[in-house]
Amino acid sequence: MKFAAATFDVGGIIYSDEVFKKAIFAAIENYAGTIDPTRFENVYEAHLKSHSGSLRSKLCMEFFGSLDLKKEIMEFATARWNFEPSDLYSDAKATINELREAGLKIGLVANQPKSAVDSLKRDGIFDLVDFLGISAVVGLEKPDPKFFELALNKLGTKADETIHIGNRLDTDVLPAKSLGMKTVWILRGEANPTPSDADLEVPDIVAKNLENIPELIDKL
Repeated sequence: MKFAAATFDVGGIIYSDEVFKKAIFAAIENYAGTIDPTRFENVYEAHLKSHSGSLRSKLCMEFFGSLDLKKEIMEFATARWNFEPSDLYSDAKATINELREAGLKIGLVANQPKSAVDSLKRDGIFDLVDFLGISAVVGLEKPDPKFFELALNKLGTKADETIHIGNRLDTDVLPAKSLGMKTVWILRGEANPTPSDADLEVPDIVAKNLENIPELIDKL
């Protein structure tokens, strides 16, 4: 395999994005009282299709009309943003292992709370990772290209020999590609449920899950 490293998102790639979705829903209800789930779903779905912006900000504007409670909303959600073993995708660990066995270094580049580190340790993924790029730990957030640059620096690899695997076009594929990295777009979790043909042409690989990703990467 010609690649030297692969970097992974966490939410939607290793663990289900439903965890954050439930946490942010609970946070909104904590401050707004009981809310209409359909109204929440409409904002959530529109966010997935937009490829841009902050879900937290959009929900605050929808339910409160301002961003005044954004910090409190996020703190409440973060306290409940904890991955359980049942949230781990069945294809995640096997894919990471297969790429490691092929000689690739493994990095994480993910907007996640510190609690994600404990989940990764518990589920046997932490020890497979060469660079633990968790936003709450390193102090950077996607889509900032500096986050990806940090991963490349820590992994000791060049952009064109590193491939990033994520489920968002705006925070994963585009910033990684801007640095010259190859990209894989996994259409699950917070991925756009209705990508356009133009969207699908942006990454190097598009797939619904991780099952055949090592083989697809090897063919690039």
